[in-house]
Amino acid sequence: MRSSGVVSVIKNDLLMVLSVLAATTLLAGPAAANDTSALLYNYEFKGTTGIVDNSAPAGPVAPLTLSGAWTPVADGVHFSGDTNGNSSVAYGRPASGYTINVPATAAMGFGTRIVYDAPASGTCFADTPNITQIGRYSARSAQAKIQLSSCVGSETSVVIECRFAGSLTGADVHPVMSTLPLVNGGVYNISCVKSPDRKNNTATITLTVTKLDPVKGNQTVTNTFRVAALGNMQSEEYISAGNKYPVPAPAKNTDQFNGDITRAIYCDGTPAGVSTCLATYLPSH
Repeated sequence: MRSSGVVSVIKNDLLMVLSVLAATTLLAGPAAANDTSALLYNYEFKGTTGIVDNSAPAGPVAPLTLSGAWTPVADGVHFSGDTNGNSSVAYGRPASGYTINVPATAAMGFGTRIVYDAPASGTCFADTPNITQIGRYSARSAQAKIQLSSCVGSETSVVIECRFAGSLTGADVHPVMSTLPLVNGGVYNISCVKSPDRKNNTATITLTVTKLDPVKGNQTVTNTFRVAALGNMQSEEYISAGNKYPVPAPAKNTDQFNGDITRAIYCDGTPAGVSTCLATYLPSH
């Protein structure tokens, strides 16, 4: 009888431990599902008075400073500039260390929401207006960049372009291009993701552009490109939105983006983590 009592106590204790573990697992579930560890930078421009903090919980302290001819709008910031003395940009970087530090074995994705303003004259831009980027177009630095196309890429319409560069990327590697023509005044979600490098020395870049339309329904076009392996992505350069930074002299300020930006986000980690990060912080509504 005493032995049976001991067994009952052990069983009861075991059931209690299992119950606690189950409850702990259930409680941990939502936290795991909402894991923000892939989110490196999250900039929400709505309501800013000149400084936009990085709200990524695990990201570095790297606020963006708005400079030049920008104005607040309902959902963000309108950037404007020309080659006659006006310019606008949001820029910042961590006080120390890398702005991005993504190994070749990891994925990286970034995205933005914009309101597109067509060229004031003609059907294309003379240069490529920069929407958001880390790093410059240089063989010495990694880069992640979203921009509008120029007349060189398309004379009849404007599309979104994306460029990733790493330690294996030469300066002659051009951006990849979406096939969705942009419509003046349209609201667009844009995301661009690079896969981990593969053993066959290739990688994949996936560029997704969604025209948001709550009345007629969203239109999404995804283009996938196989590219040469990028290598490690390390840069201490600025994060910028609306233009490159430092801003060039007025006569050469040809990369100025004229339009609204609502948000800009950067994610890195596993492919699944990056995909979830972009879907969470750049929703299609």
